[in-house]
Amino acid sequence: MANPNGHLVEEVLISPLEEIISRIGQGIAEAQQALDLNSVALQTLIENDPTLKERGLEATWYHMPETEVDLKLSLNYTREDTLKNGKLVVRKHRIYGAPMNASYKNTFNAEGSGSSRLRFKIVSIPPPGRTG
Repeated sequence: MANPNGHLVEEVLISPLEEIISRIGQGIAEAQQALDLNSVALQTLIENDPTLKERGLEATWYHMPETEVDLKLSLNYTREDTLKNGKLVVRKHRIYGAPMNASYKNTFNAEGSGSSRLRFKIVSIPPPGRTG
């Protein structure tokens, strides 16, 4: 399915949990960056317009100090073994998550009562202090 921008959009039903959380964080960072860029553009417009500048106008800055995420997921715990010459070299334990949405429920005949709830917050903090 193509979105309005002409990009191909494919629904992913199952992903590693760390990828889900990471992608949510990236989306929040991209949203904050878009807000910042909009404020910079508006402030530049004000600075370049003598009438607006002499009136002392300043762009409004928006900030997401905290984002709370509450997901209903079907979780699956797996063990992935990597063998070399028949011997165990690496053993990884991973948690996979799938959204409890209509597509997942219909595809896997899943019930919402078997879902897990994952809640976390992403909080902005000041940048680390400079050293040296």
